[in-house]
Amino acid sequence: MASTVTMVPRDAAAATGSATLATAADPLAGGRLYAATSPFNQVIPVNPQLDSRSAAYVQLLGRSKKEKGFVLSVKEWTVPAYFAKPDTARHDVRIAGQPPGAHYDRTFVHDVNRIMRGVPIPDNALPDPMEDAHLTVIDPATSCEYDLYGAERTADGWTAAWANVTTTPTTGIYPSGLSSRATGFSPLAGMIWPAELRSGRIDHALIFAYPYTRSGGPVNPATASDGKSTLAAAMPQGARVQLDPALDLSTLRLTAYERTIAQALQRYGMYLGDTGGALALYAVSPQSFATNPYAGLLPDDPHVFLNKIPVNRFRVLKTGLQKPHTPLAVVPSACAKIDVLG
Repeated sequence: MASTVTMVPRDAAAATGSATLATAADPLAGGRLYAATSPFNQVIPVNPQLDSRSAAYVQLLGRSKKEKGFVLSVKEWTVPAYFAKPDTARHDVRIAGQPPGAHYDRTFVHDVNRIMRGVPIPDNALPDPMEDAHLTVIDPATSCEYDLYGAERTADGWTAAWANVTTTPTTGIYPSGLSSRATGFSPLAGMIWPAELRSGRIDHALIFAYPYTRSGGPVNPATASDGKSTLAAAMPQGARVQLDPALDLSTLRLTAYERTIAQALQRYGMYLGDTGGALALYAVSPQSFATNPYAGLLPDDPHVFLNKIPVNRFRVLKTGLQKPHTPLAVVPSACAKIDVLG
């Protein structure tokens, strides 16, 4: 029997602040982020048109599963999500590009020094412990979402390899790329929240990473790409993959969390949002909470295997043409000003 866990954000007063999310649902209570019109919030229609290369794409997905499994990233290589409150301290985040010895994509960060001003970051906020060091803060009072990549708190203040800002009432996609996720998707778009697993229902598409992402530009709805593979069956970033809705999940002996995820994959599918070392979905990092919100819901592991979900029953919906080159640009926002440093 699952234990009862109170999902308290690490910023204790954020629970109150999140209740003020007037223009977006509260993910802490099982709601979904972003506008109803977001591609992530659209149910896949009955009998959708499949891509002519769907079978080849799925075969390569199966190869990736055999190599490193099909996993849910929970404690590593994911995104901690914090909620600001009115008195949360604001910081100027220095965007330093690629630090010495790191392996960030220089074309992604442009290797230009910038600063994002006035970012509310709770005192106890911590980036993901792995190299990508993601960190996202939502300010419920303003619906602003601050996304950091390569985040670090130093003696001189917060720095990031890249940072940008959007708002939660929008689509969850940066229109000109330059998200902290390679495809222009907001890093929280498609993430699995603890409340969703507890309720047994996920009402949005998921996001997945995969080693064999096609070189060149993205396909809609992605607005950028870091794909590098030249394999014929490499999938373009932004592609949407669906678990066959005709599959009878009751025959698979799934755990409760696998069934919840599989149902979402049948109803909403998953978007290819990043290049990663394994075929992986993402859950919001438990370090965002005062206590482990996944206790009784997931195994207590950094990566939870989803191998009972049959990858060979995936199918890829029809993609458009790859955009050969995406004109990346910082879109001005009332949430924060991003200045170029001389």
